Amino acid sequence: MDLFQTLTLWFVLMIFLRTGSGNAGLIVTASAYLAIILVLVLPVFLLLVGLDELSGGGV
Repeated sequence: MDLFQTLTLWFVLMIFLRTGSGNAGLIVTASAYLAIILVLVLPVFLLLVGLDELSGGGV
């Protein structure tokens, strides 16, 4: 996954979480939980990819 694609995905997830309805159905609630997980995991993913690139192991 490209750096800019990952950052764009993170930004879209943050907008979704910020603008989401508090009175949502089951599907939106499940999507919000998935978005929360991804918002927390994506920065770690970017950090690991960046460290891999710095160490010369980039693919």
